[in-house]
Amino acid sequence: MTTVIENGRILRNGTQIKANIVVENGKILSVGKKRPGSFDLRIDAYGKLVFPGLVDAHAHIYDPMFPNREDFTTGTSAAAAGGVTTEIDMVLTAPVDTVDRIRTKIREGETNSLIDFSLHAGMMNLSNLPNIKTIAALGVRSFKTFTCKPYYADDHTLMSLLRETENYSSILNVHAEDERTANQNYAKLLEKDRTDPLAHLEWKPNLAEELAVEKIVHLTQTLNSRLHISHLSTAAGASIVKNAKRKHVKVTAETCPHYLTFTGRDMKKQGPYLKMNPSLKTQRDVDSLWKSLRDGSVDIVTSEHAPGDREEKEVGWKNIWQAWGGIPSIETMLPVLLSEGVHKKRINLSTLRRICSERPAKIFGLYPRKGTLEKGSDADIVIIDLKKTRKVRGEKLHYKVGWTPYENWKLKGWPTLTMVRGRVIFENEQIIGKIGNAKFIPMQSERMC
Repeated sequence: MTTVIENGRILRNGTQIKANIVVENGKILSVGKKRPGSFDLRIDAYGKLVFPGLVDAHAHIYDPMFPNREDFTTGTSAAAAGGVTTEIDMVLTAPVDTVDRIRTKIREGETNSLIDFSLHAGMMNLSNLPNIKTIAALGVRSFKTFTCKPYYADDHTLMSLLRETENYSSILNVHAEDERTANQNYAKLLEKDRTDPLAHLEWKPNLAEELAVEKIVHLTQTLNSRLHISHLSTAAGASIVKNAKRKHVKVTAETCPHYLTFTGRDMKKQGPYLKMNPSLKTQRDVDSLWKSLRDGSVDIVTSEHAPGDREEKEVGWKNIWQAWGGIPSIETMLPVLLSEGVHKKRINLSTLRRICSERPAKIFGLYPRKGTLEKGSDADIVIIDLKKTRKVRGEKLHYKVGWTPYENWKLKGWPTLTMVRGRVIFENEQIIGKIGNAKFIPMQSERMC
């Protein structure tokens, strides 16, 4: 099947230029002024931006223990509506740490996902460390661990994991918050009977991330391994990563839309609905993270989509420790970055492409199959109306949980069409794709950079 996308604008060297994109059998055949003599489908993208589909490198889409929160079909429908064409599914609670568990999750994804996907393994510790070799052989080369509860890994475990992942051309993916700081603060909060939402902000303050990032970066430098830091939330964490890169430490890092748009003050209004881990920080941290995305010290933005239903959130008004920590975010990620980033001149479109498409694909070994509009790449394409303004309504989004922390926000810049390997799966606010066409995309070690 041959499809031509005509009259759209693409980015070349930071400039928007008019171009046609020809797609044949799911691959990009050409990008430029050429137009085929015959085709099966014509898509007119006049006045719109034609962008490589987003690669969301950290989303909790599927956990069989929590079918009330999300599943592959609902989660990837939301992803498609948000311009995400590939998601790397992150472990939540059910372990993904053996070959059998990897294969089970792949089968589930290929059966029920609307978009292509890859996987992170986890939660990693000394007991499942011997499985890294066989898991990596399947093309799962990112292994998640924690420096804090509930999956705390001590220094010996962290070093063992760094060595083993490096042995098999893989990356250690770390949730970095300091366990000792968290424990001390939690004890003090309990002494004062603090169960209000704002107590969560005091549990793991900026210092907790700073200490943990500093430690894991130092261990990575010592062992010459590869490290990826999940969901950075502080200026200090970003600064440590920036300095490490100057010393050629093999470290990459991500942040998320919520750390770019909300601060701890917003919990006064939204309370447990903004409980997440790490917690929200200050406006200074928000501003620093935008700057770090511009200069490349923070590599990518991920949704860290981790929804809980209303019941799991509401209990937090009385006892924040009982509320689920996570928010739905994959469908609004691109509109938020366009509205709050591009239109407010915090980042430009070239930076957006780098942090949401190219760089995540490169870090996790999916490039150039994913993350770019080049000849031979998968035809994963999102068409964006940069002028379209829409008020966010949770009931109109595709999340299973039916709510969003961005309720009533007016966002400018929305996808109008999403295509995965040449198939249109979302158009004009409607999901039109069918499940069953998704593919598991292995991480290629030689392409991880």
